[in-house]
Amino acid sequence: MSNGTHVGKRFTGLGTVFLVLFIDLAGFGILFPLYAEMMKFYLEHDRGLLHALLGGITALFPHADTGQQAALFGGAIGAIYSGVQFITAPLWGRLSDRVGRRPVLLFSIGGSLMAAVLWAFSCDFTVLLLSRLIAGGMTGNVAVANAAVADLTTPETRSRGMATVGMAFGLGFILGPAIGAFAWAYLPHWAATGQVLGVNPFTCAALIAVALSLINLVWAWRFFSETLPPEKRTTAPPATRTLDPAQMFRADLGPGVSAINLAFLTYTLLFSAMEATLVFLVAARLNFDPARNGWLFVVMGLVAATMQGAVFRPFVRRFGPRALGIAGVIAMVPGFALLALVDAHPRESLMWTGVCLLSVGTGLVFPALSALASLAGDPTRQGWVMGAFRSAGALGRAGGPLLGAIAYFSFSPAAPYWIGAVCLLVPVVLLARLPAGSGMTGKVE
Repeated sequence: MSNGTHVGKRFTGLGTVFLVLFIDLAGFGILFPLYAEMMKFYLEHDRGLLHALLGGITALFPHADTGQQAALFGGAIGAIYSGVQFITAPLWGRLSDRVGRRPVLLFSIGGSLMAAVLWAFSCDFTVLLLSRLIAGGMTGNVAVANAAVADLTTPETRSRGMATVGMAFGLGFILGPAIGAFAWAYLPHWAATGQVLGVNPFTCAALIAVALSLINLVWAWRFFSETLPPEKRTTAPPATRTLDPAQMFRADLGPGVSAINLAFLTYTLLFSAMEATLVFLVAARLNFDPARNGWLFVVMGLVAATMQGAVFRPFVRRFGPRALGIAGVIAMVPGFALLALVDAHPRESLMWTGVCLLSVGTGLVFPALSALASLAGDPTRQGWVMGAFRSAGALGRAGGPLLGAIAYFSFSPAAPYWIGAVCLLVPVVLLARLPAGSGMTGKVE
C-alpha cells in the first residue's frame, strides 16, 4: 500500500511539473504574435521610455522598416525577460535546495500571476515593462520544476523524466502563440482610455494569461506534494556570491556541468537567433504572411514534441542522453545550412526540410542536455544545478535575437544560419568530451 501511494505521488508530481512548464511557456508565448500591434499602440501612448528604446534600435539598424522594428522591439522585450531570468534562476534553485521545492514553486507561480495581471492593465509602456521584469524574475518555477523531476526520478529514469519536460516546452510553444493570435483576431479590442484601470486593446489576451496562471497556481497548490524531504535539504547558504553570473561554470556543481551549461548556452544562442530572423527570411523570399508564419512555428513545435515523446524517451534507454544529444546537434547543422540556402534559392521545399531538421534536432537536444546537467550535478544541490542550467539558456535567449538581427540586417539574410551551422560544432565537441560517470555517456539501462 505504501509503495502504491509513493508511485501515485510520483505520477502526480510529474504531471504537475508538466502542467507548470506547459502553462508557463504558453502564457509567455501569447505575446509573440502581438509585438507589431503592441509597438504601434504603445508609441501612441508613450511618455518617453519606448521612444528612447526605439531610438537605440534605430541607431543600431537605421534602415530597418516598421516590420523589422517590431521584431527588434519584440526581441528587446524578450531580452529583458530573459536577462532577468538569467540572474534569478540560480537564486530560486538554490533557495529550493534549502526550503523545499513546493514553497518556491507556489511563490514563483504567484509572481507570474501578478505579472500577467499587470500586463492586462498596462495602458502605459512603463507598466508593461514592469510586468515583463516581474515575469522574468519569477521564472523560478522552471528551475524548480526541473529540480523536482530530478527528485522524482532515479538516475536510470532521469532522461525519460526530462523528456516530459521537453514535451511541455514543445506543446507550450505551440499553444501560446496560437492563443495570442486567436485573442487578437476574435476577442474585443477594448478602447485605451487610460481611465479604467489601464484597460487596453491587449487586455483580453492578457486575461487569458491571467487565467492560465491562476489555473496553474490552484493545480500546484492542490496536487503538487513536496519532492525534497527535509533530511535531503542543504542547511546553510553557500559562501559564494549568489549574483555571480559565472556560477553556471563553477567546477563544484559537478563533473562536466560547466561544459554542459556552455553547450546549452551556445545551442540556445544559435537557435533563438534563428527563431528571431526566420519570419523575415520567409516573408522576404517566400512571401509568407503572419498566418503562414504561425503555422510554421506550430509545425516546429509539433515535430519537436513528437521527437521528445516518441523517439527520445524510448531510445535514451538504449543509447544514453549524450549520444542522442550529439545526434540532435548534428541533425541541426544541415537544417541551418538549408535555411541559409533559401536566401539565394527561395524554395519552400528547402525551407520546410530545414525547419523539420531543426525541430528534430531540438527535440533531442533539449531533453538530452537537461538530463545530462541533472545527472552530472551534485545530487544534494539539484536546485542550484538546474537553476544554473536554466540561467545559461536564459542568457542565450537574451543575446540570440540581437545577434541574429545584427547578422541578418548588417551582413546578409543567410548569415545567421551559416553562423549557426558552423558554431554548432562547439556543443558537439563539448558533449563528446564529457567525463564518464553517473550514467551520462552510456546506456541508461
